[in-house]
Amino acid sequence: MRIGSGHHRHCIDEQTARRILGFERRVPLSPGEMARSLRVTFYPVHTASERVRAFAGQLRQALARCDVEVLDFDQARDPHRHDRLQEGLVVIAPGESPIGNLPIDHVPNLRKTTIVGIVDGPCPAEEGTTDQAKLNAVVRTLGWYVVQTVIYVDDNTWTVCTMNGAIIPCSRGAGMAADVLSILVPKLAAPVVPPHAADFEVRPGALDLGDPRYAPYVDDFVRSGPLWEKTDLFLFHTSLEALDFRSPFYKRIVAAYLDHRSGMSYGFLARQTAVSVQPANVLEDRPGSLDEAADPLVTVNLAGKSYRMEIPDVWVFTTRSGCDKAHLDPRRDVLLMGLSHGRVIFETPKGLDPRIDCRPSYDTLTILAHAVGNAVVASALARIHPTTSFALEMQNRGCALAHWHGSVDRQLLPEGYAVYGDANPPVSCSTHQAALFALMGKITALNETLGKGSEFRGDLHVEPHHGVNMTGRSLVELAEWALRALAR
Repeated sequence: MRIGSGHHRHCIDEQTARRILGFERRVPLSPGEMARSLRVTFYPVHTASERVRAFAGQLRQALARCDVEVLDFDQARDPHRHDRLQEGLVVIAPGESPIGNLPIDHVPNLRKTTIVGIVDGPCPAEEGTTDQAKLNAVVRTLGWYVVQTVIYVDDNTWTVCTMNGAIIPCSRGAGMAADVLSILVPKLAAPVVPPHAADFEVRPGALDLGDPRYAPYVDDFVRSGPLWEKTDLFLFHTSLEALDFRSPFYKRIVAAYLDHRSGMSYGFLARQTAVSVQPANVLEDRPGSLDEAADPLVTVNLAGKSYRMEIPDVWVFTTRSGCDKAHLDPRRDVLLMGLSHGRVIFETPKGLDPRIDCRPSYDTLTILAHAVGNAVVASALARIHPTTSFALEMQNRGCALAHWHGSVDRQLLPEGYAVYGDANPPVSCSTHQAALFALMGKITALNETLGKGSEFRGDLHVEPHHGVNMTGRSLVELAEWALRALAR
């Protein structure tokens, strides 16, 4: 369901959601808003097939029809450094360019620029026999061209591939502009950008995994690992060392963009700690002078009533980026993240070997958005249905969250599970948009559940063309459910 669909007002408004998550600026959430937020230029063609040249012309026209601002290349140059491009652009590069004159050679900041390569021929993922082989084929192209997105073009189709594993074939027919707006534009307006430690409050060595309070959470990771391995849902780490680069310089650029990680991994496991659940207050007559921005409480609208609640700090154990989730060593692979008044806190284990590549998950913001959403749901349910199992579980044990690429047979979901996100634009779960969709959508899913007179026991957040985030009682229970579902 689309956020807010079927309702005269949102269950939680975007400004409130952004305040909870600490997002100072608005981000575009609809494809139309995303299109109008983009500034695109086409890199001059050096060597390209006629098929690629023709497609680039069609793409330029389609983007313009979608209200994307398309700049001539000279307009896109930095007026102070003519050999550099302005920041904040999408640079689309048809065909091949020589070493030293790739788009990356003219970009001032890869974190603030998205480069798209257009490559002749069918997507190499079509030849892959496994999801892992398909992913590896695409990532090799991304590394060789030093781009974040690649479009493969043949006579009848164009296939969009991103560094988060999305592979989306589209037709070159009359509906191309519609696909550009609904599929490509969201990928460009909400690109995958690895979080840097500088984005958060980092507390090195602050996590004492020997603390008895943490034992149940750490044990959940360790016991669930072998079960998740049997599911084959998690793709392996893609190492930078396994990729070919045209020069050591380009490899250094990619390493810096990835926050000096050793590569990219896909999917995450997270374990939210217990939350002090305070029942929300019913707001019978909302004062017209209420200043939401200055008030520490937030308002959510559920089942025809408004509820006021305080947002507690939430804490989540996660796996470090790139680790082997099936064979965890808690002393090096488990981290603690928190969200406190919109500030993200990141704690690493005490005594961690400094040689360990200890980085926060790409999906940090979405993980924390789910965690704070779970706290909001528990607070509301503690007032509306005080004996509901979800609120009691959150109070006593917390909950678990797992993300994998792919889909789920919804007929096999446990009773009481809400599903949301199908109609959202297809963004990666490393983006601000995904975090907002997670938080706002979870609360709207609760409202839908209440409207049906059902009990809310968990949820499945669908990220179109990408994967799913599933909330449950524990990682072990989620893995056991996945194994049963896959065996059907």
